[in-house]
Amino acid sequence: MLDEGNAQNFNETPEAPPPEQKNNRTFWIVGGIMAGLVFLTLVCMAVYFLVLAPRITAQRTAAQATIEAGNALAVQQLTQTAQAALFSPTPLTSPLPLATGTPVPTIPVASPTPVIAVNTPVSTATNDPATLAALQTQLAFQMTSTGQAALPTSTTVAGGGLPTTGFFDGIGLPTMIILAVALIAIIFLARRMRKSPSK
Repeated sequence: MLDEGNAQNFNETPEAPPPEQKNNRTFWIVGGIMAGLVFLTLVCMAVYFLVLAPRITAQRTAAQATIEAGNALAVQQLTQTAQAALFSPTPLTSPLPLATGTPVPTIPVASPTPVIAVNTPVSTATNDPATLAALQTQLAFQMTSTGQAALPTSTTVAGGGLPTTGFFDGIGLPTMIILAVALIAIIFLARRMRKSPSK
């Protein structure tokens, strides 16, 4: 025979399975977005290291080679200027005989090295030591001024001190204090929000 308790157990229907929570789906969406961002970051890093970095290095190397070639050309020009200034023509002892017969046309040949035209006065042969000393002084002054004009200018700090650039110098002390107070306030707000009961 059946008890009342047993009769009640047979009349109860089994509970339906709980519905799927939406939070789980949100978690997977956020996780997919984060994975996509990581993948895009890796792709961008690969593009930078495989494409952009070699191109930037090649441009930097080409610029350095151009600067070195310009410096070499300036040195060569200064050397030729100095050699031209030191040249002392020797007077001819006898006049050249006049050419007779048919003239042969000459074709000018281009020189492989550049020639610098220097406006110098016509020098006369002299053995006076005072004149030679004055000419040497003038030549030394011209070579020094030409050398200084050809050298690249370098920026140096007056007095040999450190440059006044940097994060603290650009922002200043008041802004640093405001940022520190703001960060401390964020820390306290985060702790209070964590301890407060959730609704």
